[in-house]
Amino acid sequence: MANKVLFVGHDANRAGAQLVLLHWIRAEAARGNKPYLLLERGGVLLKTYQKYAQVWVWEKSPSSLAKWIKKLPLLKREHRINREPSMAEMKRVMAELRRQQFDLILGNTVASLGLMQRLQALNVPFEAYIHELDFSLKMYASKADTEFLAKDCRRVYAVSAQVQQVLHETYAVPLSRLSILPPIVELPSQVAHRGQDQRKALGIPKDAPVVLGCGLAEWRKGTDIFVRVAKQLIAQHADLHMVWVGVGNEPYSTELKAEKALWDTENRLHLLPIQADPKPYFDMADLFFLSSREDPFPLVMLEAGYAETPIVGFRGAGGVNDFLAAHTELLVEYTDEVHAASTIQAVLAWPLAARKALGLKLKEKALGYSAANFIQRFSELNEQ
Repeated sequence: MANKVLFVGHDANRAGAQLVLLHWIRAEAARGNKPYLLLERGGVLLKTYQKYAQVWVWEKSPSSLAKWIKKLPLLKREHRINREPSMAEMKRVMAELRRQQFDLILGNTVASLGLMQRLQALNVPFEAYIHELDFSLKMYASKADTEFLAKDCRRVYAVSAQVQQVLHETYAVPLSRLSILPPIVELPSQVAHRGQDQRKALGIPKDAPVVLGCGLAEWRKGTDIFVRVAKQLIAQHADLHMVWVGVGNEPYSTELKAEKALWDTENRLHLLPIQADPKPYFDMADLFFLSSREDPFPLVMLEAGYAETPIVGFRGAGGVNDFLAAHTELLVEYTDEVHAASTIQAVLAWPLAARKALGLKLKEKALGYSAANFIQRFSELNEQ
């Protein structure tokens, strides 16, 4: 790594790319390298970032007047919580960053590209670590952002092979400046238990098979696909339960809950909110169904692998292709719900010894995404 790096992130919310950045910063701090981070907005991880790095937040808290206006019922939903910095505040942040004399500015996600372009006056080389596929690239990056990525970033790291392909073929990032850098993940040192408390709380018998899905419920994660596949499988199995961890109260989740209510008379599909510690749910699962339509490199896949749980996912959906490259029998045709249901059914019917053997291989694969391996890979790419 360059002597002094300024990481740039779009926010401090608890999501995959932000957690990867947190693990990276923590790993650098453990090596004795002081991390520096500029965030466009704050979030729940802000205090954790501040434990390991010097952090600046570009957007500012609302003024006293804005806080008062926000309390008015008719205006509450319309008012943005944060605000752009004033010219004086912007100059002050830029002066602080200039004094640091950074050797490199490294953006995390395409959503950070807009803020990175504001830093061009610092005359520091840019690099970017991209965690998004085409749908998210179109949603979160403007034409100016993608042109900046292709022309002004001296190196672009793609989290998976499919991300690399999209960046080159759709957004004209030269292959000579593209490298694949799989994510860093922090996994527990050992499995504590097998989620029996969670089974009991949900009314799931000790020996009933459980299929798990996990992630913030949204179209990209295919939570609706998970629900429809659950309907197929529950109709075919007298004891199977399906669990999704990550539904909210937004319209998408509300629609899924309403759909479940129409057919799940035995309450064998469990739609749970985000959990502070989802690990016990991975421990109790017999199979993990990665129903994502687009997922560059989901960390939940690595958590499932570490829990020695077989994984079924869609071919062409992103990083699952990289992770299951040696187990293509677990990849099903893209968004083919019938194929997904039949593959899940087939894997659950495997002899227990076969599923355990597969689980051990997936755990070994998951352990390859350690902090030490990530730092070594990044260093090798820089040396090239």
